[in-house]
Amino acid sequence: MGVDKLIDETIRTWSDERPDLNFASMELSLKLNSIVRAVSDELDRQLEDLGINLGEFDVLATLRRHGRGAKLTPKEISAATFVTPSGLTNRLARLEKMGLISRQADPRDGRGALIKITPAGKRIADRGIEIVVSTQDRHMNELTEHMKKGLDQSMTRLLKTLEVSGSL
Repeated sequence: MGVDKLIDETIRTWSDERPDLNFASMELSLKLNSIVRAVSDELDRQLEDLGINLGEFDVLATLRRHGRGAKLTPKEISAATFVTPSGLTNRLARLEKMGLISRQADPRDGRGALIKITPAGKRIADRGIEIVVSTQDRHMNELTEHMKKGLDQSMTRLLKTLEVSGSL
């Protein structure tokens, strides 16, 4: 059974069981979650060829997009990647072991560290961003420019609502 049919069945069966509820928002959320999961899984498989996973790419991309010589604290990387500091620890250790990042003591905080992307990490990040943009373009090009604009406006509004409510 395809994902679209599974979602339709889920909404139909819930509607049968609870006709007092409107499941339109749930249907949209299920579709959005399915799209995000499918594209993330596809990117993870593609990034495996570079020896990294999507989470590790996110760290490299964060360091790379901050420009030449950028040094970020784990806290700054955590905030930029929406990952808890404890969740970031393993990513940093693996990337350092692969020689894609380096750590140095933070002169402002003797207990802290500054993380910097290495030349090898920069090459991986550059190839990875090409893969990400190409994959996302391929999927988004199924939509017209008008549809993309409407989707962007809708998602921006939802993000602002979530931020105001403290959910993000």
